[in-house]
Amino acid sequence: MRTAKPMRWVDNDAELDGVMDELKGASTYFIDTEFESTKQRTRLSVVQISRGETAYLFDALKLTKLRELGAVLVRNDVEWVMHAGLQDVELLVECFRCSRPPRLFDTQIAWGLLCPEAAVSLGYLQFKVLGVRSMKTHQADDWIRRPLPPSQLEYAAADVEHLPGLHEALNRALEAKGRRDVVDQVCHELLWPKLEPMPNLDLGSFRHAWQLEPRNQAALQHLISWYNTLPDWERRRAPNPKTLLAITSRLPTSSRDLMRIKGVPPHLSGSVGDHLVRGMLRAADAAASADFVELAPLPYTTFDEIRLDAWFATLRAEVCSEVGMAPELAFPPRVVRRLRDAMLAEPAAPSALGKGLEGWRHASLTAAVERFVSDHPPPAALGT
Repeated sequence: MRTAKPMRWVDNDAELDGVMDELKGASTYFIDTEFESTKQRTRLSVVQISRGETAYLFDALKLTKLRELGAVLVRNDVEWVMHAGLQDVELLVECFRCSRPPRLFDTQIAWGLLCPEAAVSLGYLQFKVLGVRSMKTHQADDWIRRPLPPSQLEYAAADVEHLPGLHEALNRALEAKGRRDVVDQVCHELLWPKLEPMPNLDLGSFRHAWQLEPRNQAALQHLISWYNTLPDWERRRAPNPKTLLAITSRLPTSSRDLMRIKGVPPHLSGSVGDHLVRGMLRAADAAASADFVELAPLPYTTFDEIRLDAWFATLRAEVCSEVGMAPELAFPPRVVRRLRDAMLAEPAAPSALGKGLEGWRHASLTAAVERFVSDHPPPAALGT
């Protein structure tokens, strides 16, 4: 694959200083990366950057001062344009050691805001939007080897060659639909995701808690109290509910026994684990029949839930068809779960379902959601 625009390979720190001067001052940068992923790590190999003409290819394996490029690229008045850029953003934020990237425009996401297709290749998008036909001749090549052959470098440069044309054409289409401002919000949401807070636990968080004896249930209540006092970042390192239930079923007597249970993280070994085990055993020994909560097993599913899921699937399809947007962007699983939970909690007010949408979804989807609910009420048996 030969590029029509000039290309420049940068693999020494002395040359990097001059290239940074050439890149300074632009408001938009067209960016891609090449990397190698293994089970242990993802290793950045090449960073491709263009202002719209020359494609600069930076050797991330050899350049010791690549981080300094962040001073040029990471500014509040800058936009990064890329395609399917989740991994690229993660690698570049780590490389430049910045707390967050600048404004983002992902051509794959922009396309999904205009049609039903959410995950398309760069080659497909170039053909559909620009009429450019290309081949992915080096997609599976080794990006760690050095030197990289000229054909592989040309392949890397080609990944940013048509981003300016895609950016311009997609912007025009988004403007026509009144969604140019929306793409900024969606790209930030998907490429720089904010972790939702980990919720508190209770006995209802454990499907099989109904099988526990009084001593084991008391031990589980102790672990629930311990978990709920942890800050959010520690909750993410803590055992998941399935593992917590396994711990209380086994009632280990030491941290050594605790670490033999599958899913227990290493940081709970030693004195930390011993302290947790002692508290759990004290709670088990102090268990009183008056404190025991007799639980009944929850059904794995019900016909009402099956009907409700089907109704939501239809809502998702019809609303996305009406507004012309990919379902994966408009209604990802976490949004559907939130709306479904709201419907189950307040089945008498289905017309308010659209109010459960937040941010850009509220402005873009609420009217269509409320029209669907008015024309197609949810299952009549819901909540009875």
